[in-house]
Amino acid sequence: MGDSTAPDKGVGLTLNIPLRNRAAQANQVRGLLEYRQAQMRLQQIENQVRIEVRNAQFSLQQNRAAVQAAQVAQEFAGETLDSEQKKLAAGVSNPTAVLQDQSALTSAESNLVSAMAAYEKARVELDRATGLLLDHTGVVLAEAQRGQVEHMPSAPDVAPRQDTPTTPPQPKQPSQSQTPPQSGH
Repeated sequence: MGDSTAPDKGVGLTLNIPLRNRAAQANQVRGLLEYRQAQMRLQQIENQVRIEVRNAQFSLQQNRAAVQAAQVAQEFAGETLDSEQKKLAAGVSNPTAVLQDQSALTSAESNLVSAMAAYEKARVELDRATGLLLDHTGVVLAEAQRGQVEHMPSAPDVAPRQDTPTTPPQPKQPSQSQTPPQSGH
């Protein structure tokens, strides 16, 4: 039998040689897929912006043509009314024809206002689509973020309020002497 007084000695060595690091490979593949998806999404957004800008440009052109057509229609309706009024003064026409031409002129004027409004909306939409809306209206983003406006924005045909009430306006109470308008039946 063996002597139990002799110590056992030994050396151990563990060697791990990764033949395939599957976790790293999976992370690499996942990262590559995410990168490709991000590239595709960027391309989709760029295409969407291009389409949006083209549509806004087309809309602006169409609305410009509509304004021009409405201006011509208004001029024609005005000339027709003027001619009909001269005929009435000469006794060759009747008041009904003049009223019809006045109605046509009013419709033409209304159409012109609508066309001009649509044109202005199309201009704003094009500015928005191209990212120039703030520049064209004179809005300084840094001032807006600070909440201190130093340079007033420029919106055509819009004036800033001159009065700044410190308290909200109170609704007016009708006085005893005021009577409601009566309808003519």
